[in-house]
Amino acid sequence: MSGMNFHKYPKPSFLTIVFIFLFLFSGTAFSQFGQNKVQYKVFDWKYLQTKHFDIYFSQGGKYLAEFTAYEAEKALKNLSDNIDYRISNRIPIIVYNSHNDFQQNNVIDEYMTEGVGGVTELFKNRINVPFEGDYEKFRHVIHHELVHAYMNDMYYGGSIQNIISRNISLQFPLWFSEGMAEVQSNYGLNEQTDMFMRDAAINNYVPDLDYMGGYFAYRGGQSFFSFLADVYGEDKIGILMNNIRAFSDVEQGFAETYKMNLSQLNEKWHSYLKKTYWPDLKIREDVRDFAKQLTDHERDGGSYNVAPAISPDGSLFAYISNRDDLFDVFIAKTRNGEIVKKLIEGNNSSDFEELHILTPGLSWSPNGRQIAISVKSGDHDAIYVIDVNSEDKVELPVSFDAINFLSWSPVGNKIAFVGNTRERSDLFYYDLTKKKLVRLTDDIFSDLNPAWTLDGKSIAFTSDRGAYVNPAEIPTDLKMWEYDYSNSDYYRINIETREITRLSDSRDSKESYAQVSQDGKKVLYVSDKNGINNIYMRETDSAGNRTDRPITNSMNPIDQITMSRDGSKLLFIALNKGGYDIFSMDNPLEKKLEEKELVLTDYKKKKNEYESKFGWTINSPKKDTSALSVDSLIKKDKEVNENLTESDSTKAGSNSVPDTIDTSLNDTLSLSEEQSISGLNESNEDTAKYYGDDVKISFDLPELKLKPDKDSSYDFNENFSLAGNTNPDGSYKINKYKIKFTPDLVYGNASYQSFYGLQGVAQIVLSDMLGDHRIYIQTSLVIDLKNSDYSVSYFYLPKRIDYGFQLYHTARFLTYGYRFQEYLYRYRTIGGNISASYPISRFKRIDGNISIQHISRENLDLAAEPITRKTLLVPSFSLIHDNTIFGYTAPISGTRYYLTFMGSPKLHDEGIGFASILTDFRHYIKLGDDYTFVTRFAGGGSIGPNPQRFFIGGTENWINREYENYNIPISNIEEYAFSFPGFPLRGYNYDRMSGSKYGILNLEMRFPLFKYLILGALPLGFANIEGVTFLDAGTAWSDNEALKFIHKDENGNVTTNDLLLGTGFGARTNFLGFPIMFDIAWRYNLDKFSEPKYYISFGYDF
Repeated sequence: MSGMNFHKYPKPSFLTIVFIFLFLFSGTAFSQFGQNKVQYKVFDWKYLQTKHFDIYFSQGGKYLAEFTAYEAEKALKNLSDNIDYRISNRIPIIVYNSHNDFQQNNVIDEYMTEGVGGVTELFKNRINVPFEGDYEKFRHVIHHELVHAYMNDMYYGGSIQNIISRNISLQFPLWFSEGMAEVQSNYGLNEQTDMFMRDAAINNYVPDLDYMGGYFAYRGGQSFFSFLADVYGEDKIGILMNNIRAFSDVEQGFAETYKMNLSQLNEKWHSYLKKTYWPDLKIREDVRDFAKQLTDHERDGGSYNVAPAISPDGSLFAYISNRDDLFDVFIAKTRNGEIVKKLIEGNNSSDFEELHILTPGLSWSPNGRQIAISVKSGDHDAIYVIDVNSEDKVELPVSFDAINFLSWSPVGNKIAFVGNTRERSDLFYYDLTKKKLVRLTDDIFSDLNPAWTLDGKSIAFTSDRGAYVNPAEIPTDLKMWEYDYSNSDYYRINIETREITRLSDSRDSKESYAQVSQDGKKVLYVSDKNGINNIYMRETDSAGNRTDRPITNSMNPIDQITMSRDGSKLLFIALNKGGYDIFSMDNPLEKKLEEKELVLTDYKKKKNEYESKFGWTINSPKKDTSALSVDSLIKKDKEVNENLTESDSTKAGSNSVPDTIDTSLNDTLSLSEEQSISGLNESNEDTAKYYGDDVKISFDLPELKLKPDKDSSYDFNENFSLAGNTNPDGSYKINKYKIKFTPDLVYGNASYQSFYGLQGVAQIVLSDMLGDHRIYIQTSLVIDLKNSDYSVSYFYLPKRIDYGFQLYHTARFLTYGYRFQEYLYRYRTIGGNISASYPISRFKRIDGNISIQHISRENLDLAAEPITRKTLLVPSFSLIHDNTIFGYTAPISGTRYYLTFMGSPKLHDEGIGFASILTDFRHYIKLGDDYTFVTRFAGGGSIGPNPQRFFIGGTENWINREYENYNIPISNIEEYAFSFPGFPLRGYNYDRMSGSKYGILNLEMRFPLFKYLILGALPLGFANIEGVTFLDAGTAWSDNEALKFIHKDENGNVTTNDLLLGTGFGARTNFLGFPIMFDIAWRYNLDKFSEPKYYISFGYDF
């Protein structure tokens, strides 16, 4: 998971349009790029308290909070039993009703993309989890994130502040923290990881532990710990965790526990994987042996080619791919996979913010002219209908917390989908003719994967409802935390009668993606019966007898099947050499295998032996009984309570499900109270900052598992004793959330500025539990308060407009030389500002700021020189757009720009009167892996009695800097307050040219230079060194008539006059944790090049 900021740093913002226009608004250096997190909702927060957790939830989220309470306490007991450590601090858990709500949180500042299923941060050790319509997934994420919080408490005392105050140096590699979280939350190995590791082992791309990052850290780490438990015993895992704590060193902890170092264990793990998976080459087929490959992620780039939807006539298919970095929708030919067109560019506009690759929703209209797609669109999920030829689009009038799994009826104008509202995930369809939204199910169970029968009268779907096919028989007070929701089967519902028929009862496997033949007698579906997702066929004969048989024996896990209307062609995705590709199979309904049953995987055999030994019960509450897990890693409980057998069709009562929801009533269309994967990322992003649950590549339904303990009334220590947290009936008491500030961080750091050198800063950060209210106190004390910097800021963030209020004092010391004399001047600024930021969408916002500054200039070496003072009012206003994708050190594709107005009205004789406009436009074109061409234009102009001064030349944060006239280009208060640098213009010194107007053009080609560079003479190494070639051009002027770009010199040669040109090349890398850039540049005047000039600077490229 990529790195995160932990706080909403003060963003330039806007107070009101009126103020801005009254004072000639602007937005100079205040303007900051970056995408936005939009608070579409105003959340009304409450909380409940369990023995060890404070659980926060918003309106409509009480049921999910109670589910979280039960599962969190149960998971904590499980961890305590396994690892033998008792937490010392209460753990807060913040529950969101949907992923859309989760994306609006203020606890973590980075935008939570679809692939992020939960996050735990280390400032307050807060767990953040959204509900996404699937209770097994929700349970897994709660448990996964709790492992991170548990480790934070165990090793770091539960906060970054403890790390700093105790000087804790222990750091866990990503594979350890994520692998431990996965193996604990899945109770050992699971099918998903087993299938992933099989592909990796057979195709030889299992990395060593030292190089395991990104998604592989989750699956590979889980596999490694499962191997340790299987080979060396489950008890060693807890011993390992405690040894690491004792020695405060990961490597030493492994050596003490296993009497081997990590390198030796890594070799044994690799050998174990080969012995486990290589025999499958003899008994199973590679997907390319029985199907035609239509996409190739290795050739085309990206790692996801998913969500195939075949056209009615079978000639075309639509799919989602990240081959161009962003997730886009393509149309291609089923004959050979040739791309016909890119239909949708996703992830870069407010209409198509996300395309739901984990819960795909693509479906063709019956005539093959249109495609329906479910997307995240602003504050809600939406359904768009798009014309394949004209690309015109229409948004349907439906709005839910989440919309997933679209299916367009093959015979009518009905689109079925899964709609999530708070704790419910139900089936709906929208009637395009009647313009009605119709609800099909209305219960607590998770309904997924709808697919129409070809007669358009019924819908097949997947659910965890077990035998509950009659809504009248579902208990009104059913508690999902007392129900075994881990199993799923597929069902059929008649859209007229609401009659639900259970079509499968596979207690040891998961079924999904049913596709029905034209005559309705054959159903293709995906199942992991043998431990690997394969395609099976259920046939029903004239007597009503059903038989199931596999039609594939794949070693590659298969998913997301889609069949043409006549049944002649089947498309599906399969994991293939570390990425997902789309394959086709002709005449799948006629496909036959010699094997009636597929050989079980080693993992499946062990799992079945475990279940056979200890017994199990499907879809019923569990009581307390202990049993060993499949790989002996986790202790789980279960008891046979009752056996629910496959039920015959049961007709629901007529009053159990509302027939329709009138779309004319907009509030009723949204059933919530308020409307509202990148690939295998190799980043080894640190675990000391935060822990995240990245659920990319997770296309599976919940794995069949047994419910652990129901009883969680254990006590760790008396510090967790609570009084009055429950009602007389035993339910949790609900408390109104109250704002309470607690410290996030107290620390000191150093910063480097171009003109003022190294600055030391101490910072205190306070915030409330939800991150909606923040206080920043910053100081840089230098004996005398007149010579120090200090500020206090408050930010109000719970609503769509973010407000900021700040008071500050700064002191800067500049030296000026006049022949044989130098003087030291002190510039003091005492001021305050009010700011506001209004996000129009994720990609665009309006920022504004109004400040009052009192600035003084004092010669500390010549007391006779009078002190000059000015009081200034400075309003500003900015429009900012950013839809870029970031690479290692800079954006690699997309566009970002700002347009800023600022000024200072001359309110008195000593005032400064000017108005300025500034802009910065940047466009990034990805030419290939790690190759990017960048175009940038920046410019500005100022008017008024005292126009703003712009100076150009040099580069930002230039360490070995040189000034054109040997002095910093600041000589008075006006220049100190408002001089604006134009960077970069390499080949020149700072302040090479200045004026009231300026323009700079930068062209850069960025490319990989060295993957690794190890120095022989010094024990230093560098990784991911990026190269760059550049051309810079710029000018600054005040008199338009005098501006002259080129002229002829005394020799008659055409050379530059007011135009500055520079060209060169450079390298970028990280050195001791700091981003550093080295450039060599030459000035060019159209006649000749200058001597080279060298630039060493801190920071990142624009």
